[in-house]
Amino acid sequence: MPRTGLTDARTRALRPRKSAYDVRDGKLRGFGLRVLPSSDSRFFVHCQHRGERVWKIVGGAAAMDVREAWSRARRTLAAIRRGEDVPRDPGETLFEVVVEAAFEHRRRVWKARTLVVNRSYLRRQILPHFAGRQVAEIDRKDVANWFASLRATPVSADRSIPVLSVIMKEAEAMGLRPEGSNPCRGFRRYRRKGRQRFLSHDEIRCLSAVLSVHEGRYPEQVAIMRLLLLTGCRKGEILKLRWSDYREGHLFLRDSKTGPRTVWLSEPARTVLGGLERKSR
Repeated sequence: MPRTGLTDARTRALRPRKSAYDVRDGKLRGFGLRVLPSSDSRFFVHCQHRGERVWKIVGGAAAMDVREAWSRARRTLAAIRRGEDVPRDPGETLFEVVVEAAFEHRRRVWKARTLVVNRSYLRRQILPHFAGRQVAEIDRKDVANWFASLRATPVSADRSIPVLSVIMKEAEAMGLRPEGSNPCRGFRRYRRKGRQRFLSHDEIRCLSAVLSVHEGRYPEQVAIMRLLLLTGCRKGEILKLRWSDYREGHLFLRDSKTGPRTVWLSEPARTVLGGLERKSR
């Protein structure tokens, strides 16, 4: 990170970039300014105390000049070294506030189903442990204790920690945590036995018999079940199919978990589709 003496003129001249960046003061060690992509800037202190990194927001650059920020930072650093509790600045944001910002940004990236699932892990596994905390104060030990508490539900633990990591990355981007301070990095996932499961020949015969009984009354639902059996596609991929996706004996999926893809159909699968009426798209 660049080190330079902070002045009002220098602060006003700094321009936002695609990602947040820090400018350290050359006179007061541990004092600096974070410039956010939103054009906001925040003065901060960042130091080591008793083997731990301490990050505190001094205040927004729009609310104070460098001299006032420098004075506050000096008092804050002195209090930290003395082991005193430092009053929190209103800019130090609660964990759950950062959560909403993170999920809003991820809405453009995550699929609708992924958003719903991650909301579920957030509500059940993450918020009960971290809600009400200042996001800047959550450290690796906190995350380790939380992750260990989920040992009895390893699937939930493994799927929750990437969600927590996204929230911590958002806190960095918002200037609420030091750069590179994500406490979720490097955690080893729980080992789980594979859950791969195939129907036996007897189970397939039983299922086929039941489907045949109901085919006259529920032709589309039975066709969906048979296509799932014959293609290995996910339920959502079959439910969203349109006739325009079925060409030249193949399914051309417009969207799947791994993006657009082509599914080569066997003759029995083509027979299932050939037996359906084309009533709509």
